[in-house]
Amino acid sequence: MSQRGERRKDAKRYRHNRYELIACAFGGHVLVGTDVRTITPDDGLIVRQFDGLRWYRCLRCDSWIPRPPPEAPTLETLPARDDIVVPLRGRGLRDRYVLRLIAVERAIHVVVLSGLAAAVFLFIGHRATLRHDYVSIINGLFGSSGGPDARKGLLGDFRHLFIISPSHLYDIGFLLVAYASLEAVEMVGLWFAKRWAEYLTFVATTLFVPLEVYELLSGFGWLKLVTFIVNLAVVIYLLLGKRLFGLRGGHAADLARRRPDGGWEAIEGRVPGRPDGTSPSAPDGAAGPDQSLKTSAPVAPDVT
Repeated sequence: MSQRGERRKDAKRYRHNRYELIACAFGGHVLVGTDVRTITPDDGLIVRQFDGLRWYRCLRCDSWIPRPPPEAPTLETLPARDDIVVPLRGRGLRDRYVLRLIAVERAIHVVVLSGLAAAVFLFIGHRATLRHDYVSIINGLFGSSGGPDARKGLLGDFRHLFIISPSHLYDIGFLLVAYASLEAVEMVGLWFAKRWAEYLTFVATTLFVPLEVYELLSGFGWLKLVTFIVNLAVVIYLLLGKRLFGLRGGHAADLARRRPDGGWEAIEGRVPGRPDGTSPSAPDGAAGPDQSLKTSAPVAPDVT
């Protein structure tokens, strides 16, 4: 095969498992059998040994990692498949990344809302002192009579806080605390990929979309636009991508969509060392995984 064809195959492979490669880059490879004494030809799907060197297949990104045999093995043979935990792969891993990205966005909301709530309660506790300082600043800048300039800009906005009654300020503070708590619950649930958190986030975000549209129509602002686009994207992804409320087959269809990319079915479906279904030790178009794993002396797999 030409070098251009090989480059295309490599690019296709890395596009296929780019999320797995990112996860392994940050969390390390998931290897099985590093503490096993004996490797048999039947283990060739995930572990191979020749010339005194072992090659371990990462259960997440399918890369082959060379390691020397263990000096003090704790197991005689590989564990049974039921005892091996296969990490998230494919669409399931991609969805986990998206949900955690939304969780990070919710975490930013929690920090901002909590800060605003703390500022409101501090303002209530020091209202008299702040009012005295405010009056001193206004008198120093505009004289004792104030003037129209004293009602403009940041000083004018700050003046409105003294007009609001303490009871209303308490209501605003507790409302901010409640909203921050809601966002915190969404954040934790989405981080751990809980189905209930997807529904909660969808409902809570959808309720604020009309308000954001109203704010945009009342007065354009880039921050308002960005917030609206982000929340609209979250709503669309949760509704259609996560198939909420039974759309596009519901949760069952979502699990079925992810099944070919996860578990032993996905590992068996991709031949060791090659993403295209051909044997790593045979020419292009030769036998697939079943035949390649029966060889008594396997050839070194491709290293990524």
